[in-house]
Amino acid sequence: MIKRMVIVSLVLFLASCASTQKKTDHDDGTLTKAEMEFINSAEKMRVFKNNSADDNSVLRVVSKKALINSSGYDILEKKMMESLIEEKGVGIAAPQVGVNRRLIIVQRLDKENKPFEYYYNPVITERSGEMIEGWEGCLSVPSGFGKVKRVQDIKIEYDKLNDGKIETVKEQITGFTAVIFQHEIDHLDGILFIDKKCDGDLMPKEEYYEMRKKQKEAEAAANAAKSE
Repeated sequence: MIKRMVIVSLVLFLASCASTQKKTDHDDGTLTKAEMEFINSAEKMRVFKNNSADDNSVLRVVSKKALINSSGYDILEKKMMESLIEEKGVGIAAPQVGVNRRLIIVQRLDKENKPFEYYYNPVITERSGEMIEGWEGCLSVPSGFGKVKRVQDIKIEYDKLNDGKIETVKEQITGFTAVIFQHEIDHLDGILFIDKKCDGDLMPKEEYYEMRKKQKEAEAAANAAKSE
């Protein structure tokens, strides 16, 4: 009986050590050696697409914490931005370039000059208002655009560096910028907009761009008529 208790205690101890080691190695937010090598392996980081089985398996993973200002994230930030600008998007998440860490970039269309900003470990703490249907596309979904219902008013929290210390920042976001945040934060949980889209097939990108072009032309003509 005593021998059995000793064995059980030893097993529990080893399991505890393994759990602690795993948390130390993977959950503190620092990039692993493999992640660092991947980030540095190419001059540019391509955007992963869901029409590739290998890419999709990465896009569907729930991402781990990101430790702001730790080694390698400055390079990841730079390469994510380069990929975003090249793809002409308004937001991107780290999983979209193959790194399952909780880091996103959002273009703040609600701010002057519409800057691109980085957000570490963003969390939506509150959603309010009416669910409104709107068109969405994704750099990782090449097959087209679809309509998704989302709220237009959210509260978020995220990590920010202040005088060398990591602080939790709280912010309220409204309008289309709130939609971008919801879309990008979904990526961190392995969710694509196609999982939430309304009924119906996706509209091919070329067809969507043509539709938007005609809408803008009609709006411009209507505004010109009003000013006459």
